[in-house]
Amino acid sequence: MVKNKIFQYFFKEFFKLFLIISLSFSLLIWFTQAARLLELITEFGNPIQTYMKYLLFNYPKILDNTLLLSFIITLFFLYTKLQNEKEIDIYWLSGVSKITMYKISLLIGLIVLIFNIVLSNFLAPWSSYQGRMVLGKSKFTLLNALVKEKNFNSPLSGLTIYVESNDQRGNLKGIFIYDKLRSITAQTGKVLSDGNNSFLELYNGTTQEIAGNKINFINFNSTVFDFSKYQLKHTSYPKFNERNFNWLIKNLSNKSIPNERKQEIREEINSRILKPFLIIIITCLISFSLYSNDEKFNLKKLKIFIYILSIALLILNQILLGISGKNLNYTFGYAFFLIIFFLSINFLFIKFIKSESQ
Repeated sequence: MVKNKIFQYFFKEFFKLFLIISLSFSLLIWFTQAARLLELITEFGNPIQTYMKYLLFNYPKILDNTLLLSFIITLFFLYTKLQNEKEIDIYWLSGVSKITMYKISLLIGLIVLIFNIVLSNFLAPWSSYQGRMVLGKSKFTLLNALVKEKNFNSPLSGLTIYVESNDQRGNLKGIFIYDKLRSITAQTGKVLSDGNNSFLELYNGTTQEIAGNKINFINFNSTVFDFSKYQLKHTSYPKFNERNFNWLIKNLSNKSIPNERKQEIREEINSRILKPFLIIIITCLISFSLYSNDEKFNLKKLKIFIYILSIALLILNQILLGISGKNLNYTFGYAFFLIIFFLSINFLFIKFIKSESQ
């Protein structure tokens, strides 16, 4: 009865901390990215609604990318908390062995691993693809594209716009527009819209057009510049990390895809299927923190060493993951590394814990 309560408490504490840390970490990066992506409005002319939808669809991908680090911090913090508050001593007095605690930690790691696989294979790719569709279907809003004054903006493909001043109501001064065949300067201008498309009415300016080997100069009192023939820079064609798993597997044998791109596909597959198993290895590694004999080892130095080694393993894994996409041999090599590392850490942990009582 007491053991069951202890197990429930351990599970509750872990997932409470994991939820707080993973959300805090991912939301911090999400807010940072939200500030950086303001260019979708200010430079590329997307409506605010499109910007907000894209941010929401982008969050699962950020959560997926930060999940492993959040798991490391959570498990390490939990072990440290239990030891500092002497709670872990209650476990030993209640007859809960360190091997049993180790098995509980592995069970928690397995639950997080399954969640990671579901997130990286289903939710994150689907959500990222939906975000790309939102951008691909968005309508160009000229007023948003001209928010930045005294700055060369390229909101549409093949078009550059410069505005000296903008009163935020569509009244502009000092306008310069350039595309491959012509450039236009105007003293003033006004943003117009018919509900679907944006136009720019220009006053008192000059158009310079290339005609063969000549440049024609045309002065005007008033003219309308139509943006409908220009396209937004966004593409609706999904990246590999936005594709579903079945598409990735089927296209490994697609002869029309060059080998360089197939390498990216294999790397993406390995990232979704093999990389999450690093969670179990990290669980084994951090479980060395359960060691409590300060006479044989300096526990503070041991904890620092475990944490540094965990971060180093993340970096090494990322390097190996990048190499694993070259061909199947490298993929098998990456999988073999994960298996051998897990078995080695597992063996060393059991031997290490047993030596504590000797």
